[in-house]
Amino acid sequence: MVVGVAGGSMEKLVVASTVIGGAVALDLEVDVYLLLGGALAFRRDGEVPFDHPELKDELLAGMSRSNVPDPFSLLARLRAEGTVRIHVCSTAGKIWGAERLEDFRPLVDDIVGIAEYVSKVQEADVVQVL
Repeated sequence: MVVGVAGGSMEKLVVASTVIGGAVALDLEVDVYLLLGGALAFRRDGEVPFDHPELKDELLAGMSRSNVPDPFSLLARLRAEGTVRIHVCSTAGKIWGAERLEDFRPLVDDIVGIAEYVSKVQEADVVQVL
């Protein structure tokens, strides 16, 4: 499975990590490509925005009440349980001033060109873009 994460809001990251969790539960190998907004959200010093800031407290309370972990914690767990690789698009990294692996959260495996993403999409059984 290939997941392209183009949006970097908390809402989109929760959806992405949940979809990835479903794929891991089905024993799929997952390659996650952090595109523009996704790369920003995974930048080590980045703050994750909310699509609906007025609902931030409600979203976080609902996640807590429903035992839904934050997306970064969930992705760390999923990487330990299954095969989940996280790649950053090099152009997106350059746009955000993050060109080295150390500029991103430790969850990121590598920085790659967009051609790798396109090749993986061509080969994948399942493709999801968020």
